[in-house]
Amino acid sequence: MRRMTALLIAAVATFLGPAAQAQTRFETFVAGLKPEARAAGVSDATFDAALAGISADPKVIDLARAQPEFSQPMGAYVTGRVNGARIAQGRKMAETWKPWLDNIEKAYGVDRYTILAIWAMESNFGASSGGSDIIRSLATLACCTTRRPDYFRAELLAALKILEAHDTTARSMTGSWAGALGQTQFMPSSFLKYAADADGHGRRDIWRSAPDALASIANYLASHGWDRMARWGFEVRLPRDFAFDQITAHEGQPVAAWVRLGVARADGSPFPNDAAKAWLLLPAGADGPAFLTLENYWGIKTYNISDSYTLSVGHLADRIRGAGTLAGRWPGDKPPSRIQLEAMQKRLHALGFPIGKIDGKVGPSTRAAVRAWQVSVGLKADGYATVPLLRRMGALP
Repeated sequence: MRRMTALLIAAVATFLGPAAQAQTRFETFVAGLKPEARAAGVSDATFDAALAGISADPKVIDLARAQPEFSQPMGAYVTGRVNGARIAQGRKMAETWKPWLDNIEKAYGVDRYTILAIWAMESNFGASSGGSDIIRSLATLACCTTRRPDYFRAELLAALKILEAHDTTARSMTGSWAGALGQTQFMPSSFLKYAADADGHGRRDIWRSAPDALASIANYLASHGWDRMARWGFEVRLPRDFAFDQITAHEGQPVAAWVRLGVARADGSPFPNDAAKAWLLLPAGADGPAFLTLENYWGIKTYNISDSYTLSVGHLADRIRGAGTLAGRWPGDKPPSRIQLEAMQKRLHALGFPIGKIDGKVGPSTRAAVRAWQVSVGLKADGYATVPLLRRMGALP
C-alpha cells in the first residue's frame, strides 16, 4: 500500500510538472530528516511546528546557483563599509550600550570597538539582520541545491535544536537566505556553541536583544583565542628599499623582526609590543596600504575568512575608537575574476610553484606562490595578482 501510494504521488507530480516534482522532492527530504532529528533530541512537536506545510524557496535556489564573476576591489569594499555614517553610529552605540559593553569587555576580554565593528558589519548594528525564514532556507539548501547539501543538512538540524531549547520560535528565526541568524549572523551550529544570554531573560536572543548579540560576538572571539592585551594590527609604512622577497621567510615573526627590515607604524608611534607575533599584509600590493597584523586578526578572520571583511572590521574598530583615516591609498585597478585566478593557480602549478587548492581564491599559499614567481622573473615580490601580471605569467592570453 505504501509503495503504491508513493508511486501514485510520483505519477501525479510528473503529470503536474517541475514545480510539483520539486515539492515532492522537498517533502521526501523532510520525511527522511525526521528520524535523524528525533535521534538528535528534537521532539516531533518541534519538528512538525517548524517544517509542516512549508515548501522549497525558489529565491534561495536561484541565489545559491548564482556565482558572481568578479570580486569587488578591496579598496572599494573597505571604504564602502568604513564610512562616516557608520563610524558616527558606532560611536553613538558605544555610548548607548556602554554599561553593557563595560560588563561584556570585563567578562570576555574582547575590546568593545571590535565587538561594535562586527555588529556593524553583520547587521548594521542590528537594523538589517535579514528577513528570510531560516528553517525554510536551510531545508531548501539541504534538499534542492548541489553545493554542500550535507553541511546545510547539519545546520538545519542545529537550527531545530535551537527551537527545541526555546531560544526562539520557528517563524521568528530569521536571518540571511544562506542560513545566518539574527544580529550576529551566526550559523546555527555557531549559535549553539557561542550564543550568550547576557540580559538574563532565559533565552539566547540574538534577534531582539542587543546585549545578547554583543555578548555572543565577544564569546565567539574569546573562544577563538582573543588576546585582551593586543589589537588586531596596525597600518605600517615600508622603506623604499624594502626586501619584498623576504616576506615569506619572515611571516609570523616577532614585531621586532619586521622593525629590523624597516617596517614602522604609519602614524609614527612605536609598536606596543616588539615580541608580539605579526604578519605583513599587503592587500593591494606594494603600492597600496600595508598592515602588520597580529594574532587577533586571525581571530576576526574565523568569523569571515575574507581579508576584505577582516580588514574592514579592524579599521572600523579603530575609527570608532577615534583613529584617523588610512595613510596609504588604494589602487584603482580591477581585480581578476575567479575564473582568471583559477587560471593563474593552474599556471603557477604548471610552472612548479605550489599553490595548494585550485579554487580561484587568493590565500596565503597562493600569495606565496605569486611572490616566488615574481622573484624568479625579477619583479617586486609583493604577491599581488593583477590582470597584467597574469598575462605576463602566461595565465591569460
